[in-house]
Amino acid sequence: MIWFEGDNLRFETEPDSRKFRNLIRDPKVSICVFGQPKWAVVVRGRAEVLSPGTPGGGMEDQAQILVRPERKVSWRRKEG
Repeated sequence: MIWFEGDNLRFETEPDSRKFRNLIRDPKVSICVFGQPKWAVVVRGRAEVLSPGTPGGGMEDQAQILVRPERKVSWRRKEG
């Protein structure tokens, strides 16, 4: 799940996941959301770890990630 926090995006992930390790190594992110009928939004930016969570700690101990957008693109495909 991704939610808004001001102009930023926020999400949670497992602290022992590959996604979290990759964000630590390189904080550049790209998030794409598709919808109906035929539209999408892509947000590119940098991730900041707000809380690293606790590995093996369950859902309440997820790593908290904030994404600061640097570029946003959206489109809608016209129905033919």
